[in-house]
Amino acid sequence: MATKSIILGMIVSLLLSCSTNNGIDFLEAPTVINNPNYSVPLSAYLNFTTKEEFSSITINLKSNSGVQLFKYDRSEKSENGFPLYFFHPDTEYKVYFELTGFKDKVLTYKDTLSWKSPSLPDDPRSFPEIVVTKSEVGKMEEGYTLMNPRRRIPMSIPGANELNKSFGMLLAVDSDGTVVWYYKTDSRISDFDILPDGTISYMTQDSRLTIIDMMGNIKKSWYAEHRPEGEVDSAIAVDALTFHHDATYLPNGNIAVLSSEYQEISNYFTSETDKNAPRKTQKVMGDVIKEFTPSGKVVWEWNAYDYLDPFRIGYETFSEYWERRGFPGVIDWSHANTILFNEDDDAYIINFRYQSALMEIDKKTKEINWIFGEPSGWSKNLQKKLIKLEGDSEWFWHQHSPSLTPAGNILIFNNSNYHARPFEKPIDRLSTRSHAVEYKINEETFIAKEVWTSLNDADENIVSVAMGDVDYLPNGNILAAYGALVSDVTQWTMIREFERTIPANVVWELRLVPKDEQSKVGWTIFGAERF
Repeated sequence: MATKSIILGMIVSLLLSCSTNNGIDFLEAPTVINNPNYSVPLSAYLNFTTKEEFSSITINLKSNSGVQLFKYDRSEKSENGFPLYFFHPDTEYKVYFELTGFKDKVLTYKDTLSWKSPSLPDDPRSFPEIVVTKSEVGKMEEGYTLMNPRRRIPMSIPGANELNKSFGMLLAVDSDGTVVWYYKTDSRISDFDILPDGTISYMTQDSRLTIIDMMGNIKKSWYAEHRPEGEVDSAIAVDALTFHHDATYLPNGNIAVLSSEYQEISNYFTSETDKNAPRKTQKVMGDVIKEFTPSGKVVWEWNAYDYLDPFRIGYETFSEYWERRGFPGVIDWSHANTILFNEDDDAYIINFRYQSALMEIDKKTKEINWIFGEPSGWSKNLQKKLIKLEGDSEWFWHQHSPSLTPAGNILIFNNSNYHARPFEKPIDRLSTRSHAVEYKINEETFIAKEVWTSLNDADENIVSVAMGDVDYLPNGNILAAYGALVSDVTQWTMIREFERTIPANVVWELRLVPKDEQSKVGWTIFGAERF
């Protein structure tokens, strides 16, 4: 008798919990909840349970700034509900939805759901000021712009290095510069990529490579097994000392990353300005390419020490780059910052900043196909690999993040630092102009031609001392991220979209600057993408 009462009570409770709205029977009424993953604050979930199964859902988010549309298959619902994102901060949204699959009917939820997005952080150490200084909407490539702001607290402030290293962010804005999405993590982010399935891959300064969805949930993660920081929970170990700067996802399903190793070299330089300075045995870091499977097994590698002369150094070899990353007493030699895969040649293109050169490396033979960069100081066996520059065009220096155009040309962000190698005297950095430049390389004649540049005689001197990125957009425009720009007070950065005209025309410019004039917190970015 007691059992029957319990069952009857359960049936009554179930019936009472059901509600009907325009023919939709709900076991759990619709609600909009904040994303429980605090790494992506500007996001939420629409959650409900229906008595009958449906096949798909269309969700409308309405605010004073417009309407956004999400479409999901029923199978895409997570335990938290259907994900919602690309909100403007501190904005009231109305949420409407339709369900399909009820005997070929489309049923509309008639009630109004409301959700207010959170505000952005006010702390100048947590968020930059974002200003759009130019916008020609009809000439721009549509979409959001994704970037990775990097906090720059001056090194003169105690603990600045750790504060800078422990801040990682990805940030998306619309054409007005309004933030629509951001992600926070505990280590500075370098390379990032939007993958074909809509997830985002990023690399952190502590040698991790991570894939997240738009709600900030980690889908997969790898780390360099021998990194100074040790193991990473729930991540796949890869036999490597470091992951640094860049990774690329290959057509065969594998991943290629820039890694490194250091060797002790006797009678090595102690200065990049004084050729006659006393020499000593030095720990010298060189670059290694690692290709590994999704399970973390290394299946291919290439070591710069096997092919290049470690005594061909560039400026900033003694800049303590590796010291700040957990390798005391280790100096920097080749400093690669980009790895591209050229499917047509079955080869990797590697950008070596301190060598002021790009190299294409054949995957099968591991030999260098060509070297494109400033021609002095290369060993005799590499002289025949050098690509010459046509005409009176100037060489690029300390360049960053090259990319391939649909035509197979190479775009480079030319930081244009130093204009010299040790032990020649560098030019004053404030007299240089950082810019994007495009080259067409003829691999038969070994001659490269400059076909486009963002340099404009009317521009002021713009000097990026590090980082930078340049991409070809679907509409033919060029997107350039300026890395770390110098100023009298602190570092700042900007992104420009150019029409690929001669002279180049800026159609969009966004700047990241400190929140107030008194702030000592500067901002830089590694790169940017339009999506």
